[in-house]
Amino acid sequence: MQHSGFFLVDKPEGPTSNRVLQDIRKSLSVRSLAPQQKFGHAGTLDSFASGLLIILTGKATRLTRWFMNQNKEYDAVFRFGEETDTLDPNGTIVSIGAIPARETLEKTIPSFCGNIKQVPPSYSAVHVNGKRSYEIARAGNIPEISPRFVTIDIIELQSFKDKEANLRIRCSSGTYIRSLARDIGHACSSYATVVSLRRTKIGPFSISEAHHPHECNEKTLRVFSPDIAQSLGLTTAVMQLGFVEHFIHGRALPIKAITFNDDQIALLRNLDPSFESKQVALFSEKGELLGIAEQKDKELVPKVVMVEEP
Repeated sequence: MQHSGFFLVDKPEGPTSNRVLQDIRKSLSVRSLAPQQKFGHAGTLDSFASGLLIILTGKATRLTRWFMNQNKEYDAVFRFGEETDTLDPNGTIVSIGAIPARETLEKTIPSFCGNIKQVPPSYSAVHVNGKRSYEIARAGNIPEISPRFVTIDIIELQSFKDKEANLRIRCSSGTYIRSLARDIGHACSSYATVVSLRRTKIGPFSISEAHHPHECNEKTLRVFSPDIAQSLGLTTAVMQLGFVEHFIHGRALPIKAITFNDDQIALLRNLDPSFESKQVALFSEKGELLGIAEQKDKELVPKVVMVEEP
């Protein structure tokens, strides 16, 4: 098995994201495919939710931030007329209201598209004064959570029947769909709770590419290739052999240390002629990821180093 890479996992309803990760780690360790290897995930799903979960292993865990910052897509079911304390089906109903008309919902939805302020759920992992928000909520207190900006690209109402709305949502990283349901419910002079949630996309990756946790093995492990790097928004380049040792030791590299293909040169010219603050995934001539660097003052400064000194 390769020493680093990532799995596209179709998480089932029920287990936590961490439970799925630990089960995959245990399965690979038992088969001696990944003994004492580091694992991590790029964004959790609530236990009641299902869908696409990215599990990274080995040195690829150093790349988590580039997977985390991708837009997400969800298929969600909002139940109107009730709100639970957790804003999901596992909570206790705390508020009941009238069910809005479909016309009201259709008029309300557009106001939640774009760059909006959102307060995360009380039952979430957000830190509040050094504690997790859910710890404060479970103790019977109301956590004071500051709103943050998120971006909602699409909210598509696919059906609305028997107080349940089926929606397709595309949003930025960090968006809470439970909070979106709560806020839309309130805007309709009602209440709403998420009763079903399935993540269907993370950036360029689709649920159609994902595997059941039991199918995660050496055959389904994916490599961080130049194509993957570009799909995550990174520029790619090949590092000249004579500069690899400098990079391994964390030294800044001159621009001449790397070469771009014609498509990448055109992309840089079109998007950023000065090449300022452009993050670049650096590969060997054989296609091995060496690391990620950032342009500063006409040099490439290492951000992540993936190779070690021989």
